[in-house]
Amino acid sequence: MHHYILCLHRFYATIHLKVGDTVKKILYYICLIILCLLIVTIIALYCYNVFILDKSYTDNLLRTISIVAILTMALIRSLYKRRKSLNFYEKAYDDVIYNAFSDKPLLRNKLLCACRLYDEENYNKALKYLYDLLNKAEGTRDASPVLMFIALCYTDVGLYEEAAHLYYQMLQYDPNNSRIHSNMGNLYINLGDYDMAIQHFDKSIEQNSNNYYAYNNRAQCYFRMHDFENAISDAESALKIKQNGVEAAKLLVIIYSLLGDTENKEKYYHISLVSGAKPDDLTYAIEHFSNELNQETSEDNPSEEDDE
Repeated sequence: MHHYILCLHRFYATIHLKVGDTVKKILYYICLIILCLLIVTIIALYCYNVFILDKSYTDNLLRTISIVAILTMALIRSLYKRRKSLNFYEKAYDDVIYNAFSDKPLLRNKLLCACRLYDEENYNKALKYLYDLLNKAEGTRDASPVLMFIALCYTDVGLYEEAAHLYYQMLQYDPNNSRIHSNMGNLYINLGDYDMAIQHFDKSIEQNSNNYYAYNNRAQCYFRMHDFENAISDAESALKIKQNGVEAAKLLVIIYSLLGDTENKEKYYHISLVSGAKPDDLTYAIEHFSNELNQETSEDNPSEEDDE
């Protein structure tokens, strides 16, 4: 029965992803064609000036070579994107993949390739690898990380219900997994069920009190519920665990800005910048949530016109 349900999910996800992948490929090839046309056009203009208009070949030669060189480098870089090594993903996802397929090096490498494809947002190909690995998994040790990345792919493309189903399957074998509960909390935020999200974040933190993402995500959830006090508490707890946690720092900047607390806003604004946030992004976020809060306030308290 579980295999049948997973097949349905696989079919639905494949259809869903192929549409997005097709659009991306079309845009990618359009950009390549434009680059190639620019290179050909510049060379053609130079040849026209030299052979048709009888201008000296030295005129604009340096500029032509420079432009062609820059465009050619751009073309080469687009064709041969620099990829992170599998060793990078071995370390980055060590707490997820553990010893999966440790006795089968080829399958282990295929799992790491799937991790890389997920990171590169190539979800369709990542899922093909993961489905194949799932059929070859022997026991929970192999299957759990595979299911985890399938669920992450589903989440990133908006298939929240399908991802939740997989997480519930995983919880049957590992009910105290902090990461799964944290990921499920995020799913329920996307589904608009904040109470259920808080329950999963609570369980995640209960199982691992040093889970930065669980604290940060619960803070985000409290923020959406306009519970600024608990949001501040969780975001500050997250920063104690990870001092350069840019997500938590940015949230504190927004909250203190909405509360009119300039001192704390500046404090966390500096931490955000040091942690990698961009000033323009912070300004946009502050304006966006300020406008959103003002709009909600005006809807809750509509102005009444005086009776004549």
